[in-house]
Amino acid sequence: MRVIAGSAKSRKLVVPKGAEIRPTGDMVREALFSSLAHRAIDARFGDLYAGSGSVGIEALSRGAAHCVFIEKNPRCLEALQTNLVNTAVAERAEIVRGDCLKMIASVWRRQPLDIVFMDPPYRESTEELLQLLLRLARETGQSCLIVVQCERGMEPSVPPDREKRYGGTVLLYYEVAGSA
Repeated sequence: MRVIAGSAKSRKLVVPKGAEIRPTGDMVREALFSSLAHRAIDARFGDLYAGSGSVGIEALSRGAAHCVFIEKNPRCLEALQTNLVNTAVAERAEIVRGDCLKMIASVWRRQPLDIVFMDPPYRESTEELLQLLLRLARETGQSCLIVVQCERGMEPSVPPDREKRYGGTVLLYYEVAGSA
């Protein structure tokens, strides 16, 4: 797996051995960032259930100002740290060790995010985390885009503003308008 575009283009990413993760493939990452267009530039980005960090590193490589990576698996955290150093984006990254559901509120209250990408391992955690993020964004009046990656048939019950399908993978987009 490699970074697709930007300052770290073509740099190889380490994927942890033995960890049960599903790295976001090149085609889906390319589609995601094509749909974001220039929105990721200077954005505060969140990569939840980060794994090896491929999505957040792609965001940083393409010009995001900052990315918060939340991950609890020690093997993934080790690979993530290696990837951040190898792609020369570590100075704009923050790693939060722990469970996304437990950590996201404190991260958000410290500094709301402009774009949040999440690919939770289970539908139940997708539903709960999505509801929490929507509530946090509305409470703080923060405009943001939440993108949920899931398998076809495992979509949360909250209807998205738009969706894109890539084989068995679905990207769901939730726009939250800020208070002006």
